[in-house]
Amino acid sequence: MTSRRFRLIAPPTTPFHSDGALNLDAVEPMAQLLLDTSVDGVFVAGSTGEGQSLSTDERMKSAERWIEVAAGTDLEVIVQVGHNSLTDAVALAAHAQRIGADSIAASSPCYFKPARVEELIDFLAPVAAAAPDIPFYFYEIPPLTQVALPMVEFLTKAKPQMPNLVGLKYSNIDLMQMQQCVRMNDGEFEVLFGSDQQLLAAVALGACGAVGSTYNFAAPLYRSMLAAFDRGDHATARELQAKSVEIVAIMARYSFLSACKTLLTELGIENGSVRAPLRNLTSEQRDELLADLHEAGVFELQKELDCQSVEPSPADAS
Repeated sequence: MTSRRFRLIAPPTTPFHSDGALNLDAVEPMAQLLLDTSVDGVFVAGSTGEGQSLSTDERMKSAERWIEVAAGTDLEVIVQVGHNSLTDAVALAAHAQRIGADSIAASSPCYFKPARVEELIDFLAPVAAAAPDIPFYFYEIPPLTQVALPMVEFLTKAKPQMPNLVGLKYSNIDLMQMQQCVRMNDGEFEVLFGSDQQLLAAVALGACGAVGSTYNFAAPLYRSMLAAFDRGDHATARELQAKSVEIVAIMARYSFLSACKTLLTELGIENGSVRAPLRNLTSEQRDELLADLHEAGVFELQKELDCQSVEPSPADAS
């Protein structure tokens, strides 16, 4: 157990108007939904936010709007600045610090891929250096970048060159490696876990927080799961994790990000379409998705958990 609150961080979708332009007016209601459902922060321009499908200018505008909306609230803002262009990644990092981001993260370039840890560090060091006054996370997501390098070696070799490196946004299902990273140097590095459907395992192995798509709309489920785990009610914790698996499996039957945007729109957060090459749902698929999610209890989840009056657990205590 830890005395620090376990951080649930949502990677918000990027809302678009019907003509494909950014719909920044939708950020404020999205932020309010997250605040109302006990989310601690946002991971802007991540995979769920279609960050790699946005122009650099759009990413800057989106980050500016999130920081503007989060001002005066408890929402932490992490800006994802990874890019295949080092010049653009550096510009995004410098911009994020200048506008007041709490921290930045960067994924590996994924067209010309680093084959060794040293090559990854050579790319990331100038990015971290462009925002020297705020924490830097490496966004480890091999399923999308196809870059799978040993993270213990990365953290060991990168820290001397990146003083503001604080840890990983770890979207990797290798739990052995995750545990090694958590335990490095008596817990020097933060590991923010990125697989919602395996969160319970990551919590048991020492992750200090998590970044996941379903926290955009189902954070109360995970808060209840964390509380159950901390009070030793492992059966309930497993049941709640199984509900998470059910929700993720339903959405994965469709285009996952399209499903996420459809669900949020149903909750009153206008999202618009996803950008090519992602596919949007047909009207029939939309109706089937929403019916499946209703049957799974997603739309009743908040009301059900509100009635449970779960007391904050030690891991959730400030």
